[in-house]
Amino acid sequence: MFKCSGFIAFAMLFLFGFSLQAQGFGENMGGNQVTVPIGTTIIGGKTYISMRLQPELAFGKFGVGLDVPLTFSTDGKFRKDEYQGGIGALRVIRYIRYGVKHEDPVYVRIGDITGTSLGYGLIMYNFTNAVSFDKRKIGANIDLNYDLRFGLEAVYSDFNRFAVFGMRPYVRPLKTTDMPILKTTEFGVTYITDRDKDALYNITEVGADVGVSVVETSFLKITPYMEYAAILKNDKLAQHADTSNLSYGGGKGFAMGVNFKFNFVADVFNMNVKIERRFYSDNFLPQYFDATYEIGKLNGSPKALGLVASKGVQGTYGELLANLIGKIQVIGGMSIPDKLKSTDGAIVHLGMAAPDLIPKVTISGTYDKSNLDKLGDAFKLDQRSIAHMILAYQAYQTGPFVVQAGVDYKWTFVENKNNDGFKAKRYVTPFVGMTLQLPTGSK
Repeated sequence: MFKCSGFIAFAMLFLFGFSLQAQGFGENMGGNQVTVPIGTTIIGGKTYISMRLQPELAFGKFGVGLDVPLTFSTDGKFRKDEYQGGIGALRVIRYIRYGVKHEDPVYVRIGDITGTSLGYGLIMYNFTNAVSFDKRKIGANIDLNYDLRFGLEAVYSDFNRFAVFGMRPYVRPLKTTDMPILKTTEFGVTYITDRDKDALYNITEVGADVGVSVVETSFLKITPYMEYAAILKNDKLAQHADTSNLSYGGGKGFAMGVNFKFNFVADVFNMNVKIERRFYSDNFLPQYFDATYEIGKLNGSPKALGLVASKGVQGTYGELLANLIGKIQVIGGMSIPDKLKSTDGAIVHLGMAAPDLIPKVTISGTYDKSNLDKLGDAFKLDQRSIAHMILAYQAYQTGPFVVQAGVDYKWTFVENKNNDGFKAKRYVTPFVGMTLQLPTGSK
């Protein structure tokens, strides 16, 4: 692979920006378009010529994004790896979506479900089924609600096999009353499990939550909430604990927090702020199903084993999300126990998407890391990290046709040859990209 230190990779991401791949975050900010980047990359020590067809379209509530890879070695042989195993040729579907989650009566997203959360996020937050760039999965994230009175959130990670499945039915029993504030009260219960036959430890978690909007205006919405979660006992983990003279009987967590949603100057600037206080028992980790979950469950299950060693602690989670007139979106979040130890599992995710912040420059990227042993490792790329960055310069434009040159950097994961897990791989692809802005559709 291309040799580049983790420090340099992070420095590039820090200087050029991050972008959390939450659903809708940075998505289709450039309008309806077809992009064709062409470049070279080194995979397994071998040089390839890579071309990708990447249309991204939105029509009202409907949106679709495709990614068709056409990769050839220098001797002209077509690289089939991205089409083999798993979902095969269906991997070209990056996502198909309809509606807006928590707003429209029907929200459905099929394909890459990066950014999926259930409830207020103590159990599942920023989950992705696309930790492997080569072996993308097709999953589903659904939110069905009737008049915002009751509904169902659901997630399914992989239609090719039974893996992560979660659901959260919720209800607002006082919605039709005239009682101020109380009529916004929402109760939800969560169930999530992983039944992947190849996972070393299949974890199941349940929870309950309640939230209420104490202020709701066109300018400001304030929603305090509470959430409870319990990771159920796992016999295999209990046996592992016995061999290490430890105990494991499942763990519990509790969070209480506040969401602030600001809307400045007629949607010119939007900002969300989330502050949360967390309390854990032994054998519990917050946001267990997160952006890096799929990496560890096959690689010795370090996160599951972390449940055995984790001790009861208190901690704080904070998050900021801002959107400035579609020109720049920024997000930053971190969960840190009060006295961070190697068993507490801190979490960090940062992001920025800015297609037009600097004239003729496009910036996007990703960075997530969990199970931190110490804050000094927060930005060290390893088996607990996912990163993706694109930096491009607009070299030429005539009408709707744009030519860009740039670099595509990925810290992703590929399956081991014996199919017993994933290993980290670095892809660095210099490219020239051609984009055609389409006059139809909507942002």
